[in-house]
Amino acid sequence: MAIMEHVNGQGQRGRVAPPLPEHTFKDSGITIRFRKIGPATQQRLAEQIMREYPKPEPPVITTELGDEPNPADPAYMATLKDWERQGSVKLSERMLRVAALESEVTIDDAARQEIARRKRSLVVTGAAWVDDEQLDADENERLFYILHVACASPEDMQEFGRAVTARSVPTEEAVQRHLATFPGDLPGARPVQLPPDPALGDSV
Repeated sequence: MAIMEHVNGQGQRGRVAPPLPEHTFKDSGITIRFRKIGPATQQRLAEQIMREYPKPEPPVITTELGDEPNPADPAYMATLKDWERQGSVKLSERMLRVAALESEVTIDDAARQEIARRKRSLVVTGAAWVDDEQLDADENERLFYILHVACASPEDMQEFGRAVTARSVPTEEAVQRHLATFPGDLPGARPVQLPPDPALGDSV
């Protein structure tokens, strides 16, 4: 049995990846191509938030056994609930930021006019947008466009978040469309002989 192994321009072996899935924001009508956020990335984001915003410690009470933490204290329970809520919000914000940066979208002149309009509105309300110095101009533009223009409603934001974290099953139409565009003869491709599978006898 032989498969084709492709060597790309950097001399690394690879394969043709399927096209990025598309997501259309229902309320804005804007369509983007996005990459999912893997569990390892989600975990690292959560861990970073925990480091920046550590879990509050419960109050200490004096008992017959000495000083002990009291996690059942009503005020502490309210504080803990608020901490969990804020942590969830911060994680969602960072995941959406990563998702927007990892997405692909065409920004034309009309889109840039919409970006300028939204930015002016933020200035008027005292919430002016400040570009991230760690990002280049295109990345800042894409980040703002997706989060402030494409996401036109809370529902748009929630649906985008679910799209980049949930497992999606490709439709048969999508699979066939990808197969139809799969190149038969890749430059630099060569056959790779797989070792026989004992379970299949001599049929390979």
